[in-house]
Amino acid sequence: MRSGWIVITSLLATATACVGRVDAPRADHAVADPIEDVLTVGAPDGSVIVTSTSGSVLSSGEDRVASPDGTRLYAATARGTSTVLEVRDTSTGAQVSETSVEGRLDVRVASLSGEMVALIPPLPRGIDPTIAFPRARTTIVVADPAGERAPRRYALDGNFEPEAFSIDDRRLFLIQYLPALAPSAYRVTFLDLGSGRVHPVFGRFDSPPERMPGVRLAQLFDPTAEQLYTLYTNRPAEHFHDHWQDASYRDREVSFVHVLNLRQGWAYCAGLPRALWGQPARAQALAPSSDGRSLFVVDAMRGIVTELNTRTMATTRTERVDLGRLGRGRTSVVVSPDGSTLFVGVARASVVRIDARTLDVLGRWTLPDDVRAMALSTDGARLYAAVGDGVAIVDTSSGETLSTLSIGPIGSIVHVATP
Repeated sequence: MRSGWIVITSLLATATACVGRVDAPRADHAVADPIEDVLTVGAPDGSVIVTSTSGSVLSSGEDRVASPDGTRLYAATARGTSTVLEVRDTSTGAQVSETSVEGRLDVRVASLSGEMVALIPPLPRGIDPTIAFPRARTTIVVADPAGERAPRRYALDGNFEPEAFSIDDRRLFLIQYLPALAPSAYRVTFLDLGSGRVHPVFGRFDSPPERMPGVRLAQLFDPTAEQLYTLYTNRPAEHFHDHWQDASYRDREVSFVHVLNLRQGWAYCAGLPRALWGQPARAQALAPSSDGRSLFVVDAMRGIVTELNTRTMATTRTERVDLGRLGRGRTSVVVSPDGSTLFVGVARASVVRIDARTLDVLGRWTLPDDVRAMALSTDGARLYAAVGDGVAIVDTSSGETLSTLSIGPIGSIVHVATP
């Protein structure tokens, strides 16, 4: 990490790595009684919306950002001195709307309602977007993707990055980097879109806001709990030390889940068991339960599953689970729609099924290559796993690989739409 800077990777940028030109995917094996799911996937140089049985590409393009629930993709394209904001439906690949916004801008986050998008000026050429860029002032434009309302521009003193909109679209939550010109810590704030003023976000029990060092490892939005979960490690370094109020953490690498409630507007840092500290991003993954009451944190490198209560954010249990070896890939985890099963991708060409109630291993499925990402169909009948140069489609009742879509290397599966 660059000295004096903090690494904070955008949820949406991570979740929707973009694609440019791609070869048409193909289904390598016929699927009996096929159901045509529509997948939105991210690859090293672009994003693709593709059908699951025929492999038809419905849309592909660069610089796309997903809505919190993955149902829409947003793209910003420079056109002269303006920016064209395009929206696509991930269930069809069809363009939903297009509007023009004055100035050269990049999309950062979109609201759950689809009625607001936050944009900021692009970073200078050659700057790593995962690094907090030093700046004394931040310009944020909030636009209506449909173009029915005029964009609103906010010039803020300080170094801010849009994080998420509130459920009611009245607030834009922001990460504020501190100090502004030499970021080494952050705190969560919100922009009141009516008044244009920035306010601190208080804790779960009205505790005062804190400033924290942190490196973002993973992030996801749970629509049931209406909460945004971010897995952080503090990655101790000399320039972090002054920002920890508790001196006991100064010489350790600790991990925690930062919780942001998008309806009630509070934030909370939930500490994780010591066994999960000090791991790289690819070792750990998050998944909410189907009822929104639990959050599972899985570490496939150390073979650990931890469950948090999403109301109290207390750890309810931590178990050692035989997950095999992580290999070259990254940990991924999804929970079945009925909440009964965790599917854990541990690379080494395998998916481990775990009983969500007992955390006992129910079985293992072998796949063609290391697993890099996973998602389930809406009905839970099909598991999609990014492996090799495509996506393997697995029947969750039998573990049989039904088909493989050859798309090229896939880094993420953003959304699955089931008819």
